[in-house]
Amino acid sequence: MTMDRSRLTQILHSIIIADAIASPLDNLSAEHIHNVFGTIHDYTDPTPALKHKLHTWKKPALYTALSQYVLLLCAINTNHHEYTHQPIEDFISIFGDSSDILRHPLGMLHHPGSPYNAPTAETLIIMPSLFFLKRIPNTESIINMILTHNRNAATCVASCYYYFMLDTIIRHQLITLDMTVLNDIATRTLQFVSSHSSELFVSGGNPQDIHTAAQDLYSMMQHLPLHADENQFTNYCLSYTHRWSKHTFTRLTVNHAFTLLPLAIYCILTINKENLLFATVHKGGNISLLAPLVATIACSLYGEDAIPHHLMQNIINKKRILQLLDLLRNRSITTHYLTEFFQNEKKLTQKEHEELESKLKHIAPKRPSSKQSKDSSKDITQHVIESWTKLDKAKWKKERRKR
Repeated sequence: MTMDRSRLTQILHSIIIADAIASPLDNLSAEHIHNVFGTIHDYTDPTPALKHKLHTWKKPALYTALSQYVLLLCAINTNHHEYTHQPIEDFISIFGDSSDILRHPLGMLHHPGSPYNAPTAETLIIMPSLFFLKRIPNTESIINMILTHNRNAATCVASCYYYFMLDTIIRHQLITLDMTVLNDIATRTLQFVSSHSSELFVSGGNPQDIHTAAQDLYSMMQHLPLHADENQFTNYCLSYTHRWSKHTFTRLTVNHAFTLLPLAIYCILTINKENLLFATVHKGGNISLLAPLVATIACSLYGEDAIPHHLMQNIINKKRILQLLDLLRNRSITTHYLTEFFQNEKKLTQKEHEELESKLKHIAPKRPSSKQSKDSSKDITQHVIESWTKLDKAKWKKERRKR
């Protein structure tokens, strides 16, 4: 069965929209978001909530480097039968420094093609781009894409699970998820990892660690407490997450594949689709990754009904985005068009940078201390010496008078 390309482009659209609404508020706490903004129902300027962190400001309604990178992956893949990373690097090199194009280049987006072992969940967001290959993604393509971007065992396994989840939903045209489906996907993920250890090794992964992580994810999904309250659900998932992290977490809205993936599923199954994206933003924490995950699953289940219409209308660069999505749907995108598209992205990046610089000008810089610390130390020493000299002089005069 071939993939429905209309649904695929809708999913890609949902990633861009979710990124644009969530990223400006990323890493703010749920309480802070509520206290400053009340109920979020549109793109929101984060300035009032940033206090002394205005340097982290992101332009509302403008998608970030994550969406740009997914767009690039989808566009390049649509011209190839298998996934290889070299064409991605070659295209980015056309523009020189990738930070001139990619907005807020962090993590894997800073150095595309340089694998690293941090347990970050960005790799999950890029997985839908595999579906844009000219033919059904094979084992090598799935493994190459994942391990090119992240070799952390938990992230690798969660990425496989996420890919198989989307594959199952789209191919079987599911309109809901249940424990049977989730368990079947966990079984498929464990079998995939177990039967492709040699390919994982050749691509730079540690098959033993990845297999252990797959067993843990399988166990987690077997008894996922979807009907429990969020605190109970959080504690359950963290008991598995802490096996794969050096840090101790108290919430699921952190950048870890074993927290964000189950939380995204929980959101899908406990929040009505009309309010899904906004309710996700109100979770606070690492919503720049959680929101695209939730949006992607929701859009694969419900289509564009899961994405509020006014968000699609008001996003920056709407016309070019819709044009690119149409070309991807029809497999008619060219390298010339893609180059032109990203040249325009460079202009948007520069405009955002200029707007941030303008905001920062209004912040009074900290007054430098009048003297360096070493000068202060020198002054104290000199003061002590002068004080003792005055005492000695007074004592000498007193002795002289006695004579």
